[in-house]
Parts: sequence; structure tokens; C-alpha cells
Amino acid sequence: MNALNAATWLDPQLVAFYAADSSLQPPERQILDELRPRMARWSMLDIGVGGGRTTRHFAPVVAEYTGVDISPSMVEHCRREWRSPTCRFEVADVRDLSAFGERRFDFVLFSFNGLDYLGHEDRLRALQQIRTVCRPGALFCFSTHNIQALGHLMRLRAQFCRDPAWLRRNLANWWRWRRRHARDVSRVAAQRLDWAIVNDGAHECRLATYYVRPAAQLAQLQPAFTGIRMFSRAGEELAAEQFARVDDDWLYLLCRAD
Repeated sequence: MNALNAATWLDPQLVAFYAADSSLQPPERQILDELRPRMARWSMLDIGVGGGRTTRHFAPVVAEYTGVDISPSMVEHCRREWRSPTCRFEVADVRDLSAFGERRFDFVLFSFNGLDYLGHEDRLRALQQIRTVCRPGALFCFSTHNIQALGHLMRLRAQFCRDPAWLRRNLANWWRWRRRHARDVSRVAAQRLDWAIVNDGAHECRLATYYVRPAAQLAQLQPAFTGIRMFSRAGEELAAEQFARVDDDWLYLLCRAD
């Protein structure tokens, strides 16, 4: 993780931002609804738990829930909010999950594109660490940015909303991004790379974000993970022939540890 990303995630002011969000994304809701009948005896690891957005939905349906985050402020917030004996929260870095041992969890979730704020080698290491803590047959769910979306990244019309305060903030951030980073993003988009790290304007241009081509993401997961399913941001499960042309900015994946 580069210094820019680390400083952003460790900023205590982000706690309120993430604690205010309590809803699941459509693919997360679909996956939870599908898995719920099987989860009552599961042990779950929720990586990048943030303000507990996913905790409130997943923790009540599993036997044991562990939420981790690199930010001590996020972890302290979650500890105050959830005091169930079946829940625990720890400060941890996904690049080193050795404190949890091997073959510990039945389900691992890494939501809100948390994997994308690591560099390439750290990303591969994180996937290895996640596989190590998964029991055989465990499921791993995560979201990631799609490099095929770079061509329409940060469109002006996407910044408009009804809240005047958020509209001013969005437009100021868009202008900042246009001046500093749009040319680099356009150059990367034209190169048709398998993956790239760009500044996409997230958190007021404070983050460098990893974007990956769907086919390259599948290759990163194999052979440690199989049965890979991919979902659009709207929650539609994608067929293999759609992978090369899907241009949603976020993609969701569900796979099995073998």
C-alpha cells in the first residue's frame, strides 16, 4: 500500500463517512440472500469492515463474525457499536493474516473495492493470505474496479445530485480531478492494459486505485479459487461471454477456495 493510500485510510475523519452508510450494494444483497440458508454455522471474516456497513447485515446470520480493518479508528467504532459475543473486531492488514491461522473461515468478504488500494504485488499477496485462512470449500466474495470502465470514468453528469452541499462537493472534486488526473486516465484507457493504478478522484483525489480487466482478475484468482462467478454493479450475474465487454465501473466476484 502506498503512503497516499495508507494516510487516507488511517484518517480518523473517515469513520463518520463510512459509519453513515448502512445499505448493501445490489450484488451483496443478492449474494447474501442466496447464501443465507447455509450460513448459520459459518465462521466469517469481513476484511476492510470500515464503519460496519456490512456487519449489520452479515453478523446476525453467521455463527462467528470477525471484522478487521487497517484503521484503529474504524475498529474502535465497530467495537462500540456491536458488543455481541459472536462478534469481534481486530486491527489487521490483509497482506498478513497469519494471526488467524490456517483454514479458519467458511466465508470471507472484502467489500467496497478494498483490494484495489494495494499495489499489484501486494494484491497478489493478499489473495494468497485470504486463501490461507479459508477452509477447503469456503467462499470468498469481493468487489473490484473494472479497467474497461476507464473510458467513461468521472463523467460530469454523474456528479449531479439533489443535495446542494454534495453537488458542490462533487463538482469541486470533479474539477480537481480533471485538472490533475484526467489526461493520465485517458492515456491508460487507450493502452488496453490488463491492470493499471490510476487516480480516479476517490476521496477528493487522495487515493491511487487499482483497475483490472475481468479476464486478468480471473487469472489472478486461479488456481487457488474456482467456481468463479461475476456480477455487475446492478446485481446481474454475468455470463462468460459478457466479461470482455462489460463496462460497469465496479464488478463483484464470488468464488470457492479449493
